[in-house]
Amino acid sequence: MTKRCHGALLVIGACCVFDYAVCFSVGCVETFTRKPLASVPSRGGVPGWRPTQRKAVSDFSAQAATLFGNMRAPAALLAGAVVPIGFMASPKIVPEDPRWLKRVKRMHYVIASVAICCHLTTVVWSTITVNKINERSPPPAGSLMQLLKQYYELPWIGCNVNFIMGLLAFACLLVTFSLASVSSASYNLVCRPVACTVAAAICLMISIVNDGVSQGDGTAGGLRFGSNMLMLFLRYISLLAAHALKGPRPLLLLTFVFAGAAIYFVMKIQTAKDAVTAAK
Repeated sequence: MTKRCHGALLVIGACCVFDYAVCFSVGCVETFTRKPLASVPSRGGVPGWRPTQRKAVSDFSAQAATLFGNMRAPAALLAGAVVPIGFMASPKIVPEDPRWLKRVKRMHYVIASVAICCHLTTVVWSTITVNKINERSPPPAGSLMQLLKQYYELPWIGCNVNFIMGLLAFACLLVTFSLASVSSASYNLVCRPVACTVAAAICLMISIVNDGVSQGDGTAGGLRFGSNMLMLFLRYISLLAAHALKGPRPLLLLTFVFAGAAIYFVMKIQTAKDAVTAAK
């Protein structure tokens, strides 16, 4: 009878040990392999432990489309305003003009072309980007700045750089138009205050742009596209070059070729015209 009791106890003990071993193994596997579902507000005062924080993401596509839309209307308005002062009402070059005045009149046409092309480029960048945002909704992001930086950096920088360059060119048109329009007796009375006023406005605009670019998203160590206007312009050129070399974009490569040729001809045209006039 005693042996039977001992045998039963051994069987029961073996079953308990087996069940405990199975539970312990399952618990170890679950403890070391499962992932935490959410952060816990406290962990019993364990020193050095901090809860996991997850940044919420949202859909900022509507705000991004609004930003690009805000660039489109002023750029189109300024492009239309450049046409009268840049071409329709601009004084013609006559042989009696002094050499410096001929250069001013020639540069007037070049600056007007730069202003119009920059504003039209801004309109194209903003229009196409707004259409793509509506056609293909971007994924959620932590902030609007993060969305622009990750998916629309080139279009956004392109809109800003071309818009600013168009504004600066439009301001320079006021000086060249004044020099080419007033009589020689009124140069000192009219052109000097106009030139100083435009120079003050250009310095103020560049300072405002530098402050806006350097601030970025407004947080310490946050996202930004550059430290000042010059770095923003260089970033735009580098992104354009990388975009041109990334895929088969021959027209974008031709953009750099024609831009370089335009700079070359602007430097050459100042003396080429005078040589032709002297030969006649």
